[in-house]
Amino acid sequence: MNYILKFVLAFSFLLGSVNVISSQNSSKDLSVLVDKMFSDVINKDFESLLDMTHPKVYDILPRAKMLSVIKMMFEGNEEYSIETAKEAPEYVVSEIYKGKSNNLEYAFVSYDMDMKMTFKSQEFDDEAIKMMTTMMKAQGMDVEFVSSNTLEAIVKNSMTILLKEDATEGKWVLLNYDADSPLFYQVVSSDLVEKAKKYKQDLMLVSKKQSETN
Repeated sequence: MNYILKFVLAFSFLLGSVNVISSQNSSKDLSVLVDKMFSDVINKDFESLLDMTHPKVYDILPRAKMLSVIKMMFEGNEEYSIETAKEAPEYVVSEIYKGKSNNLEYAFVSYDMDMKMTFKSQEFDDEAIKMMTTMMKAQGMDVEFVSSNTLEAIVKNSMTILLKEDATEGKWVLLNYDADSPLFYQVVSSDLVEKAKKYKQDLMLVSKKQSETN
C-alpha cells in the first residue's frame, strides 16, 4: 500500500506543477506547451519544469521541497526507481474555456502515461501482486508485473490543465488535475474545479464504453 501511494504521489508531483510561459491563444497552438512538458519529463529536466510554475503553488509548497521530492522519486532511491516512457504519448487538447472571474482562460489535455517501477529491496509473491494490481487499478492504472519486483503501468485518462489568469500575469501555466489533492483546490477557482471534474468524468465514461465494446 505504501509503495502504491508513493507511485501515485510521484506521478502527481511530476506533472502537478509544471508550466511554460506562452502567448498562444488557440487549442492548436497550446500543443506547443504540451510538447515542451512531455519533452522535459522524458529528459528529466525537473528544473525546467519548475522554473515558471503557478505562483500560488509556491505559497503552499516551497520550490526546493518540491524539487527534492521529484528527484527522489524519479532519479531513484534505495527503495525503488521509476522510469517514464521514452516518447511522448498521444494527447488531446480541448477547446479553450472562459472562467467567471480574474480573466481566467483554461483548457484540458488528456493522455495515457506509461511508466515502469522497479523495487530494489523487495520482491512480491502472487498474492501481493494481485493485491497491488487491484489497488492500483482503483487509482486508474492498468498494471502488469513483468517480474517479482518490477511492474509496468499505464496511467489511464491522465489530465493536465492549461490556464492563464490575473495571478499568472496572463501567462499560460500547466497544472495536473488531481481531485484528491488539497493543493489543487487551493490553486484554482471553484468554476474550474467543477468543469475539470465533469471533463474527467466524461473521459472515464468514454473509456468505460469503449472497454465494453471490445
